[in-house]
Amino acid sequence: MNFKSALIAAAAVVGVAGAAQAADLAKKAPAAANYVKVCDAYGAGFFYIPGSETCLKIGGYVRADVYAFSTSREWAGIGNSGATGRDKHAINTLAKAQLQFDARTATEMGLLRSYIEVNIANYSASNGNVLPELAKGFVQFGGLTAGRAQSFFDFWTGDTYGAWFEPAHSDANINLLGYTFAFGNGISASVSIEDPSTGNTGRRMSLVNTALAVNNTSYAGVKYPDFVANVAISQAWGSAQIMGALHQNYAAIAPTDKWGYAVGAGVKVNLPMLGASDTLTLQAVYAKGASSYVSPNWNTDGQFNGTVGANAFDFWVPTTAIEQSSAWSVAGALTHGWTKTLTSSFEASYAAHDAATTSVFDFNQLDIQANLVWSPVEGLAIGPEIEYRRLDYSGATNALGVADVNAIVGMVRVQRNF
Repeated sequence: MNFKSALIAAAAVVGVAGAAQAADLAKKAPAAANYVKVCDAYGAGFFYIPGSETCLKIGGYVRADVYAFSTSREWAGIGNSGATGRDKHAINTLAKAQLQFDARTATEMGLLRSYIEVNIANYSASNGNVLPELAKGFVQFGGLTAGRAQSFFDFWTGDTYGAWFEPAHSDANINLLGYTFAFGNGISASVSIEDPSTGNTGRRMSLVNTALAVNNTSYAGVKYPDFVANVAISQAWGSAQIMGALHQNYAAIAPTDKWGYAVGAGVKVNLPMLGASDTLTLQAVYAKGASSYVSPNWNTDGQFNGTVGANAFDFWVPTTAIEQSSAWSVAGALTHGWTKTLTSSFEASYAAHDAATTSVFDFNQLDIQANLVWSPVEGLAIGPEIEYRRLDYSGATNALGVADVNAIVGMVRVQRNF
């Protein structure tokens, strides 16, 4: 092939390639794939909802518990369950699932957040299914929190499972409207109005016992919310909080009402010299006319979810005036990481209830708990816990149909977090 022929052939190849390229340009380009993008602004697990600037995190857990109880008369014969308590279970099982949805959007006026936490469970203590429960559901915008959230009074709610005998501390999900003022350097102050009729633990503790003619401890309607405030600090060494609450005692039969109150303080200290995850926590609370801020599992019938509780109430009316009960508690916990996969917590609390003008309902309560948790892979926790409760009634216990109580619960939990 001479030079002229080669030049003509090369021109033909270029022409064919140009025509093919022009044909490709005439075709419509394929649509770009709409991939889910990672949102790292708020930590691990968040992703952008496609087509929006909102970051979403979906999480939760699946839990399986097995409980075994002491079966002494002191355990079984509580309240009106009878002298032998043969209707009470000696073992219980629980299967529980929780779903969490956390949606956050950065706006020109601050962070806009909505959070949902839903529980559904089946456990033998309730004899069947527990329908879906809205544990939490709130909106946050800047410092504002509105909806069902953790009470602004609460600081420390326990290091152990506290699955059956929850130690003495306030641990309430409740409908509220609150605001947090952030001052920098981890220092904040919060105020909140909270509906005492909506808590998952009774914020309006009353007692009906006609045999003792004290059925005049019942609450009337809610006239005022609880007013709650705290000042908190969170830094590298740990965290601390002081808190207070005002709670109205509005009796069904008394001509007047009184205001009860609760005050408390807590501190949690990191102990890196012992281990990376080690912490020590101490907390104390005093209340008058507001017993539930001291302990969440004191209630009206001597039992709580089938367990051993106590006869506590906020007030009673022996004549025509309200007499307020007082209560206090101290609690502490130590959590230690033995290895990267093995941790344990030890927790203890002591609480006392004083029913003012009568000793019939006075008692002391001691709780001691310890567990061992193995996490062989991320998100999985397996381990046993033992829980002990001592109730010491100092008054006329026979009139209440109860005696001093020593009860032990052993349990094993398997939980997958995601």
